[in-house]
Amino acid sequence: MNNLVIGSEGFIGKCFCTYLEDQGEQVVPFDIKRGSNEDARTAKLDLTDIDRVYFLAWDVGGAKYLYKEDAQLGQLDWNITLMQNVMNQLQESKKPFLFISSQLAEEYDTVYGVTKRLGEIWTRLLDGVFIRQWNVYGPLEENTIRSHVVSDFVHQAITEGEIRMLTTGEEKRQFIHIDDVCKAWHTALEQNLKGKHDVTSFEWIRVRDIADIIASHTGATVIPGTKVGSTPLTPISGKIRNWNPTVTIEDGLKRMIDEAKEMYKK
Repeated sequence: MNNLVIGSEGFIGKCFCTYLEDQGEQVVPFDIKRGSNEDARTAKLDLTDIDRVYFLAWDVGGAKYLYKEDAQLGQLDWNITLMQNVMNQLQESKKPFLFISSQLAEEYDTVYGVTKRLGEIWTRLLDGVFIRQWNVYGPLEENTIRSHVVSDFVHQAITEGEIRMLTTGEEKRQFIHIDDVCKAWHTALEQNLKGKHDVTSFEWIRVRDIADIIASHTGATVIPGTKVGSTPLTPISGKIRNWNPTVTIEDGLKRMIDEAKEMYKK
């Protein structure tokens, strides 16, 4: 298989490209981070020799970015323009493709959720495949406004000896390790799934518990915030046939911590 991965340089995209190569498949990377000629909002995609397309690219980040009030209009413009360009070319080519949606597609309080929902509808109209991705962890990210909570906690624990939470941590989330994510995406497109399917651990855990596990392996002090977070009431829509998550939260977090310790030589 020759796979075009749009969004190949993201924190999930890099791992997914490696996964495909490990399966003996070919990867054509495509990402604006590689150069302005790979801006998927405007670029003409060469789909001639492509067997499958994975549509990962999006204006995205952790909750502190997705819910940022002054970032909403920028996200809206970016994601709508991106979809128009990519989806129209996928329609013309009729290539099999997987669109990466989100559990937040059920919610309408952010541009991110609304545009992901639109992407699902567009995918269905083009007879493509989409999955709803829940909270991914595993790769270490640069600590920025776009980084995600698990990576932020590990970074703080290793570099500062403290985990400063933005909330009390009582809110619950479902997390899924990158290794399980990569296999799920590949399986979903191979099966040519139709309808809604979730890629998640299917297990709820408090954000405070995540911090406590990281602290237990690093000796860091957990400092809860005062803001009360919310637990999304997103329903589970469907499970991918012949796929189940295999990496436990304890094991996945330990891997991240070991990688971070090596990175920072601590």
